[in-house]
Amino acid sequence: MSTHLDDLTEAQRQDVYAAVRILDEAEQPVPRHLVRAVTDQTLRGALERTLAASGRVLLETPAGFTSGYDDTTRHALTRRGIGVLPDTDRAVLTLVLLWSVAIPRALGTIPAEAHWTVGEPVDPKMLIARSKLPDTTARAAITRLRAAGILGWGTNRWLVPGPAFHRLTARVQEDLFQDLVLLAEPNGPLAESIKRRRATRSGGALT
Repeated sequence: MSTHLDDLTEAQRQDVYAAVRILDEAEQPVPRHLVRAVTDQTLRGALERTLAASGRVLLETPAGFTSGYDDTTRHALTRRGIGVLPDTDRAVLTLVLLWSVAIPRALGTIPAEAHWTVGEPVDPKMLIARSKLPDTTARAAITRLRAAGILGWGTNRWLVPGPAFHRLTARVQEDLFQDLVLLAEPNGPLAESIKRRRATRSGGALT
């Protein structure tokens, strides 16, 4: 970890190590003024190289800075089944994103360019009723998603996307939006455009 930091002083290296620890461990994005390594050009480059050495990237959000896995590492992990949510958790999360983010964006109550953590709070009771899962199963999924920071509490302790969404790269956010479009309107013109782009990207054929 130190080979790409050899040109730094000991104090500068400690700033970089501290920044990595803070960015990786903080639940919410860290404001710029609290992380010296993101405001100093030399330290920022060293910080980005240090994160890259472990397959991670520096991410800037409207709320501050955080870190997340880069797209190559993410694909490698998911191919191995690492970090993949159980089916019930994915079903509940999908419903939250549909009701909290996708539908409000379509209605114009949330700006289309808003971050994924900006959502209309969703009543857990309504969500469970629509999930067609047993109550205990759906509630257990919500508990797990909350513990992982994938879901958060909005007003009235209703559900919203959680702080983990700050750790998504732009590519992941775009893929997630496209997935919701394909789910909500699979035969619409936008869905057909997404299918064509994905087929071109993967070198595959449309099915």
